Amino acid sequence: MKQILDTDPSLHFALLRLQLIELIRKCTSTPDGDITPALEFATTHLAPRAPVNASFLEDLERTMALLCFPKDNLAPPLAELMDPALRRRVAAQVNETIMEAQGMAKEPKIRSLIKLRAWSEDHARNSKKGADLPPLHLGLDIGPVDQPMTS
Repeated sequence: MKQILDTDPSLHFALLRLQLIELIRKCTSTPDGDITPALEFATTHLAPRAPVNASFLEDLERTMALLCFPKDNLAPPLAELMDPALRRRVAAQVNETIMEAQGMAKEPKIRSLIKLRAWSEDHARNSKKGADLPPLHLGLDIGPVDQPMTS
């Protein structure tokens, strides 16, 4: 994993930022929480990377703003940093990067097959002959089906 992080600075920064968010979450969970660990972590691990990339600096500034505002009343851009969806996005990015490093497809084959099936049925429904096809409900979030996935 270390080699992957060495070659993908954006992923490394995203993981470090998640760690900072957790430190901020911990220190702001009590009214008199000590923010020193979060400040030290940001200074040591994230601040040196920020000048290299403008988006890193923006992300760091936004993350540090979590220390300034009450967590109950965060503006939407700050609230999304505390949302578990950010963890899921970074985890998906980690998984894709690891799979790609191992020469595997970024997306599991079953997902591609489900997208292909959904696209095919949608295409058939939109043609005159397939108008009576029942809807496809697999209970999976497969994203847009406007074109088939090919590998």
